[in-house]
Amino acid sequence: MLADTGRPYLFKKSRQSIKGQTLINQVIISTVFTLLFSNAAAAQFTPEQQTAKDRGIALYKQSDWYDSQPLLKTAAEAGDRQAQYYLGEAIRLSNWRTTAEARKWYEAAAEQGDLYSMLRLSSKDDLCKYMGTCSEKSGTDWRQQALKIAYERAEKGDTEAMTVLYTAGRGLGWLEKAADAGDSYAQNLLANAYKDGYGWFLIPGNREKAVERWFKASAEGGNPEAMYSYASFLYDNNGTKREMAHWLKKSAEGGYITGVSNYALRLAHLPDDLGYSLDLVKAYGLTYLLSKLEGGGTASEDGQRNLQKIAEKMKGQEIQEGIAFAKKWEKNHPPLSYFHPIYGY
Repeated sequence: MLADTGRPYLFKKSRQSIKGQTLINQVIISTVFTLLFSNAAAAQFTPEQQTAKDRGIALYKQSDWYDSQPLLKTAAEAGDRQAQYYLGEAIRLSNWRTTAEARKWYEAAAEQGDLYSMLRLSSKDDLCKYMGTCSEKSGTDWRQQALKIAYERAEKGDTEAMTVLYTAGRGLGWLEKAADAGDSYAQNLLANAYKDGYGWFLIPGNREKAVERWFKASAEGGNPEAMYSYASFLYDNNGTKREMAHWLKKSAEGGYITGVSNYALRLAHLPDDLGYSLDLVKAYGLTYLLSKLEGGGTASEDGQRNLQKIAEKMKGQEIQEGIAFAKKWEKNHPPLSYFHPIYGY
């Protein structure tokens, strides 16, 4: 059986206040000027800073919270708000709490309009609340700002804002709107939400149909995690081997770590249940890549164990060919990734 994937976390609702609303208006005015400045800074983003950002985000998505930080910081200091958010996340996750340094980068990204940073700053569950390291601005203020801006953007068709409203606990309907608008990330989240029991389905079997529909839509939209989830759904619901083999391969080609692992094992016929031709060199190469990961998760450990199983069926020359294949694959495919939810953990 193929494995399940991660789920988003939700926030509870909180009240607005007159004081908070006034502060929101002040921040929005400040944000306009900040965005104008950041656009000018973005025009001066160097190739080196872009490379650092891309590599930093790739390491972050491999759960390498530590090695990603220096690279993300290079881009964050240049004013890139996405790098600022992920740097805040990497620092928070590596310290098990929102430190002053993490908060600094969340605030920098939030001041440029990053909604996920605003949500992170509004968290009621972070340890900084109990350790007294949070800044003066309250989580309620940040939440009010996030919701106000998200509603404004969502009404204009911004699917990320719709997904943020769902993440902030404003109703599954917002995620459904984002999915209907064609957002593959939202479609994958929605399929998982339905799979976990969210939403109402009066007619028996309609929930499963909805799960299948949105996994498939997300997969067709290019989401490697959804490609794997759709293959897994087909596996559990008597799909054809041809379809399962197609989507598992596409998931691996897109860099989804679980997809790569499952695809490699089936190329090695461990087991032979999807009809792939035996290809030990390719199987070894892909598993070799997994075994070299240095981030979190179990991919490296599993890869090392599976590498031994595959090697038992190979000759010495084939193993060298497998390593050569791994290097070629790495150059021509996206970085390996767990595809963590943007707002998770």
